[in-house]
Amino acid sequence: MRSKALEEQVNAFTETVVRSIEQHTAPYQINVNGVPFTLFPTVFNPNYPKAALFFLDNLGVKKGDEVLDPFTGCGVDAIFAIKQGARRAVAIDINKMSYLCAQYNAIQLGLENQIEVRHGDAFNKYINKRPLGREEKFDLVVANPPFRQDCPDTQAEVALKDYKYQTLALFFQEMQYNLKPNGRIRMVFSNIGDVEAMEKIAKDNNFKQKIVARDRIGPQIKMYVYEMTR
Repeated sequence: MRSKALEEQVNAFTETVVRSIEQHTAPYQINVNGVPFTLFPTVFNPNYPKAALFFLDNLGVKKGDEVLDPFTGCGVDAIFAIKQGARRAVAIDINKMSYLCAQYNAIQLGLENQIEVRHGDAFNKYINKRPLGREEKFDLVVANPPFRQDCPDTQAEVALKDYKYQTLALFFQEMQYNLKPNGRIRMVFSNIGDVEAMEKIAKDNNFKQKIVARDRIGPQIKMYVYEMTR
């Protein structure tokens, strides 16, 4: 069980991030590690939680990689994957505003020929409704999933909360189909959520796990980047 101090810090952190996202009612500009982005309302801002910026330094891209970013938000991980040497990327988000935002940023940065942005639930239980086919194969999957197991109440909370890790479970079930032989997942996670539960889901789906980077936000919140292979 988490300590009371950690639980209080996690709740305060989550509330701050959600309020920061929801305060915007029109598109606005941000800078992420020197790259300009436009964010649309309700879209996750990668500058707010340190974990998103921490992940950008640990994507693990190899030159020529074909990359899948199934929780793309504003497109930041797919865009930085291309900038770090990937050949092409497929970026997906369930939030229509995030899909439009990621598409806009790819075009604005001149990367629309390398990044294909799709709208929909990549892990819909109805396979024919998914924007991602099982026959599509990738060298690298970059994943910044929701950390908390709570039920989201607003669109902004969808980027932070995954009820009972239902989406996370489907993610690991499906990645066996979408990884090339010797393909790998890079995932950022945190004790903002349940690290042991996430690791168990990955293990139950036959993924080997290795922590390749770690950091902290204050004294309580820990962040990890995992590399996972089958």
